[in-house]
Amino acid sequence: MIRVALALTCLLCSSVGLTGGAEPPQPRMTVSARPPTALAAQSPVKPGQTWILSGTRADGQKVSRAIVLTMQAPSWSDSEGWSFDSEMGFFDYHPQTGKVFVGEMLSAFLTGNDVLMCFGFRTPAGITGALMSGSLEELQAESDKVDPTAPDPTTTEEALRIMRAAGMKVGTCTLTLKK
Repeated sequence: MIRVALALTCLLCSSVGLTGGAEPPQPRMTVSARPPTALAAQSPVKPGQTWILSGTRADGQKVSRAIVLTMQAPSWSDSEGWSFDSEMGFFDYHPQTGKVFVGEMLSAFLTGNDVLMCFGFRTPAGITGALMSGSLEELQAESDKVDPTAPDPTTTEEALRIMRAAGMKVGTCTLTLKK
């Protein structure tokens, strides 16, 4: 069920929204010479870790949630990178691009809290990104604002600029590994 909801909101992070009946853009194909078969030992993201998602929503409200990765081995896809399961959602990390996409969703279903999604990039200074929050319906409505021809962002600043230019209500987020 979480992955079904994720499919609705992944549109936010790929710069491809629903086109209101228009022909959707053709997907980009990434071809790897050899996809990884196992997570690298030096990977900054590993099963069993706890990450703290903190940030400021578009309305100025401060938020903080623990993202606890399960011990299950992650799965690989060329477009998303490593997909880790979390107790309350998901954590995707692409080592080649530095893209990070994290969702804390289950508490929204259990307690009525807003879904929190952080789309950002890992840099030497840490992981920062654009914070989206709200109900799944609100996030879907926000994704409808994204121009399907917008370029894929390569930095947090680009992601924020593209999302805000589309009229999306986004804040900022940081992911910190809990020691």
